[in-house]
Amino acid sequence: MPENTVCNLCDSPETYSKSSEQRQVACHVRKFQNDNFTVWRCGGCQSLHSKEVVDLDSYYADYPLKKHTLDFHAKIGYRNRIKLLTRCGLSKDTKILDYGCGNGLFVTFLQSNGYAFANGFDPYIPEYAGTPLEPGSFDIVTSYDVIEHVDNPKSYLETLISLVKPGGLLVLGTPNAEEIDLFDPDGPPVELSQPYHRHILSARTLFKLAEDKALEVVDVYRRFYFDSLLPLVNTRCMWTYIRSTGGMIDAAVEPIQWGVFLKSPRLLLYAFLGYFYPPKGNILVTFRVGRSQAVPE
Repeated sequence: MPENTVCNLCDSPETYSKSSEQRQVACHVRKFQNDNFTVWRCGGCQSLHSKEVVDLDSYYADYPLKKHTLDFHAKIGYRNRIKLLTRCGLSKDTKILDYGCGNGLFVTFLQSNGYAFANGFDPYIPEYAGTPLEPGSFDIVTSYDVIEHVDNPKSYLETLISLVKPGGLLVLGTPNAEEIDLFDPDGPPVELSQPYHRHILSARTLFKLAEDKALEVVDVYRRFYFDSLLPLVNTRCMWTYIRSTGGMIDAAVEPIQWGVFLKSPRLLLYAFLGYFYPPKGNILVTFRVGRSQAVPE
């Protein structure tokens, strides 16, 4: 299989050989921390691409985030998700599908909170791989932090759209390449997540793809849904903590090293006030399927 050397997202694709932004990025999973990959930016649409083609199954086999549990922090984040969905039309009788649901924590949380028609689908999780996916059968389809993991984002978007009822909602959460500094002096941004993130869309690319599919923009949320005013439960604190412990994403699912906080006044600040210092690099967009609207400025 050829490497990703031509942008597969925009109408005027740039090639890797002509890209002015390239960086070597190490995997931030401890087991694979010595593996390095090339991330490059398309000058045409500002999206980011992982150049090397790899056997992702071997990397996902020990992916730390598969160990997530429905703990206090997760519940706060999922409550925020429900609030955002509710303001766009979610109700207890909504038939909702979380596509790429992983081990189904959000589906479980929805069901436990009275959303009886919540479903999940994930081709890599046996429990959710067999969910019936009839075209046009869901009121809301959500996909959080998945589109950047697939080799063909355009095809993936088409699949999601096909599952939504006319007039229903499609919710996409993903890193925003436009806000990712490839040369961040503090180290590679966590949103690069190599080699798992194959193609990171810029916001302009996401809106353009949506416009081409006649999707109406209903809501745009430009921060990570995990953020809250509660101590420790915010993205700034989480990413700063991970960097302070060596930069490995494994730290997100391991026992907290409290001594790290005591040694870092900045981390202590973010533990309590990180909500007011949201990092850039994420976007959550709700689209309505079946209607057209110009892309917002």
